[in-house]
Order: sequence, then C-alpha cells, then structure tokens
Amino acid sequence: MKIITSVLILFLGFSSCDASKNVTSKCEVQNPLEDVAWLKELKESLKDSDVGKTIYQASYKNETVFYVMITDPRVRLAFGVTLWDCEGKVIREFKSGESEDYEKLVTNRIVLYQHVPSEKE
Repeated sequence: MKIITSVLILFLGFSSCDASKNVTSKCEVQNPLEDVAWLKELKESLKDSDVGKTIYQASYKNETVFYVMITDPRVRLAFGVTLWDCEGKVIREFKSGESEDYEKLVTNRIVLYQHVPSEKE
C-alpha cells in the first residue's frame, strides 16, 4: 500500500509540473488590438500622428511581443525598436547598432495595424 501511495504522489507531482507549462498566455487572443487594452489604446493614439507607423506582433525568445516602427518613407531615423510583452512591459530595447541582433532574434513578424497619415492640403 505504501508503494502505491508513493507512486501516486510522484505521479501527481510530475503531472502538476507539466500542467504549469501549459498555462495559457494572456496573449493567446484572436484580436490583440481589440482584446488587449494597452494595445487598443496604442492603436488609437497613432491615429492622430502625421507620421506613418506600424504595430507589429512577433516572437522573441519564444514569447509573443509587440512593437511599433515608423514606416513612413518620408522619415529617416536611426534604428531603434522597443519590444513589449502581452502586459505592456518592456522586455528588450534594440538600439542603434543592434539591427542584426533584431533581425536574428525577432521572428514571425506580422503587421497588426498600419497607420497612414492623411495628406493635408
């Protein structure tokens, strides 16, 4: 009986470890721009910009990340990208001179939203 109890306790211990790996991330939503509050606010804030900007979703170290880049061909800036996690916390900043690291480490990039400013006459 002690052996069976010991085996059951070990089994439960191992199965609980596996369960922690399967915890659903807050980022596993159908539409992050609508379902993640801080991203929705970010999108709305871009609408008043007179510079073209794009919100991306990507992977960084097996984690879903988001970032904004100026994609307006009229603007030329030094390279710089800030990655945010699903909760809006900064997890990495790529600065000037780190574009190769960015290209290697940030994968599966998709465009979530692209702001194109209207032409003012």
